[in-house]
Amino acid sequence: MNWDDYRLILALVREKTVRAAAKSLGVSHTTVSRRLAYLNARPGGPFLMKSSSGLWPSKAGQTLVDAAARMEALANEAARHQRAADLELTGPLCLSVPNPILQYLLFDSIIEFTERYPSVELTIDASDELADLDRAEADIVVRSSDTPPEHWVGRRLFPYMLSLYAQREYLSRTSESDFRWIAPLEKTARWPDWLADSPYPNAPIALRISGIAGRFQALRRGYGIGRAACFMADSEPGLVRLPDAPLVAAETLWVLSHPDLAKIERARVAIRFFADALKAKQGLIQGTA
Repeated sequence: MNWDDYRLILALVREKTVRAAAKSLGVSHTTVSRRLAYLNARPGGPFLMKSSSGLWPSKAGQTLVDAAARMEALANEAARHQRAADLELTGPLCLSVPNPILQYLLFDSIIEFTERYPSVELTIDASDELADLDRAEADIVVRSSDTPPEHWVGRRLFPYMLSLYAQREYLSRTSESDFRWIAPLEKTARWPDWLADSPYPNAPIALRISGIAGRFQALRRGYGIGRAACFMADSEPGLVRLPDAPLVAAETLWVLSHPDLAKIERARVAIRFFADALKAKQGLIQGTA
């Protein structure tokens, strides 16, 4: 077996389905199906078997999964050390940041960083997937979390705040008795708690949307009332806070790197730069600007 076979096994065990594994590996569903059939037909197989909850390793397959995990850890460690070997303020640097934070808080700062440090080849990962520093998927992450990995290093900032908002025109044309909520899906655990504590706990839910971006667009278009991060909603001239809407602390913001990467000069400079950029907007982030 080669490394690609081990990567395939890890992806199938982690994702549980052929389709999801194909997406994570960036190959076609047919390719993964064919390679899985080939692996299972080898001596000692089958290594992965189907169940009602997805693919699971057999006893022999678990041995391969354990070996693949060890190989992956060594490969990731080698990648981190290779990047850490360059201690100059030059070269590639990948910053992983959630799209709302990029759009509303860090866009101008990123341009300023590239102008101030033109020899740093900055790449921005603004996908919804959380980058794993242990797997060298990024050099620095800006994340909101109350429990980041303890071995990651960087700057702890402050919580971002949430409040309740509506479009100005929606408030002017809608009486309180006709307010309608824009809400997350039922499975979102936090929703019932803050709905009960809101000024309008009895208002019905008009629209359920799973993603933050979708709910925020519905709010901007005047489809109802809803909760949003202050740094997003207070930046929109068309949105206002609801009367008596409380400020609620959400997760804490961090700028983090892996210990192996934090020693790189360009990483140290970037951690300090983006932490300072967020600190400069603390009033907006915490709803007091």
